[in-house]
Amino acid sequence: MFLWIRDQKWLPTTCLSLIALTAFGTMDFIFQGPKTLVASLVLVLSVTFSRPLPWLSIALSSVGTLLPQYLGLQPQFTMLLATLNLFIIASFGTVAQRVLAYSLNAVLGSIAAVWFVFSLPVDGKIYGILMPTAASKMAVFAAGFIAMIAVNANAWFLGRLFITRVTHVGTDFDREILEREIAITQLSLAEQDRRFEIARDVNDLLLEQVSSTLSSTEAGMYSAKSDPSVAPRILENVFDGLKKSHAEIRRLSDLLGLQDVKALALPGLRDLPKLMISYRELGYGVNYRVSGEALNLDDGAELVLYRIVYESLENIKAHTPVSTEVDIDFIWQGNAMQVVVKDNGEETRRRQDQALTGYTVDEDHRALVERPSGANLTALQERAGLYEGAVEFARVPGVGFTVSAAFPDIAKYRKGKN
Repeated sequence: MFLWIRDQKWLPTTCLSLIALTAFGTMDFIFQGPKTLVASLVLVLSVTFSRPLPWLSIALSSVGTLLPQYLGLQPQFTMLLATLNLFIIASFGTVAQRVLAYSLNAVLGSIAAVWFVFSLPVDGKIYGILMPTAASKMAVFAAGFIAMIAVNANAWFLGRLFITRVTHVGTDFDREILEREIAITQLSLAEQDRRFEIARDVNDLLLEQVSSTLSSTEAGMYSAKSDPSVAPRILENVFDGLKKSHAEIRRLSDLLGLQDVKALALPGLRDLPKLMISYRELGYGVNYRVSGEALNLDDGAELVLYRIVYESLENIKAHTPVSTEVDIDFIWQGNAMQVVVKDNGEETRRRQDQALTGYTVDEDHRALVERPSGANLTALQERAGLYEGAVEFARVPGVGFTVSAAFPDIAKYRKGKN
């Protein structure tokens, strides 16, 4: 059901509203009569509008919370719809909508509780529960207030938990990235174990050679005193031993240095999935597609491609709202390739702001005449130019922004070719 509400706007909340009206509205009608229908309809409409028109939904929920008290009714069962409304807004609303919805539910719920309980006379009843003293009224108010705060808090946190899990946790893409990272980690550990084994063997060999050299040197010292003519031969043996020891030390140093070189590797195409995961965690819908057979490029060329995607995503994060959809396409064709990054930031912003008017002719004109500019955009063009590439930036009126980088002869920069 939660995915159904996420993927559609009107139908799920309309169905929920009709179910709630049938269940809770009928109970209110039976216990308190037809007068309850007005407040029930207001709260039912608040659920109906909770997904497509959250601001209107918050207003209706606020009115529906106080309306039973204004009409002189006892608390209605349909008031539970204010909690359902909060759950849906906490899941799909903006930060401002979520904060306002929770604050109004807590404040207006408290006001409604005070209004109802303390407006009742002594010996008044709530659904047959007698309150013979002021202390009993205070106890009923305290219990109702705590229950109201707890239910609203749980609705808010459950809404945030569900949307986070559905949107960001446990997707097929996440599992693929996790499996890939596990495989890479296992390979790294295996390589590290192998290096340690080789290092131990080299260390044993080095100790043996140093011990042999020390023995030869000590024997040579005594031989040289008795027969100075053997000194050149002794020095030659010592030199050979030191040369071998130096070679083994160099080998060990190079071997241990492999890990440092690997740790300082430049980011490249292999790191793009992790980058996209981070932006999905921020709330952006990133879609990554590769068509054609990718070439194994050198580190510099891969860094440029990585930088194009990175700067494009940073630009999207800075200028578009959360939940913007981003499409990243890598198109490989023979010796050439193209990377396209496009978003629907403007469309998303209009949808969240409930803008009723579309883009205008003036916006079309500006998109055709004005050329996007900026330090980061210029830097991307310069980097792409180093590899005979070109980067184009375009604003699509009413939709978003597109970055397109084309490299007509990228095969020239394959790894090991130059």
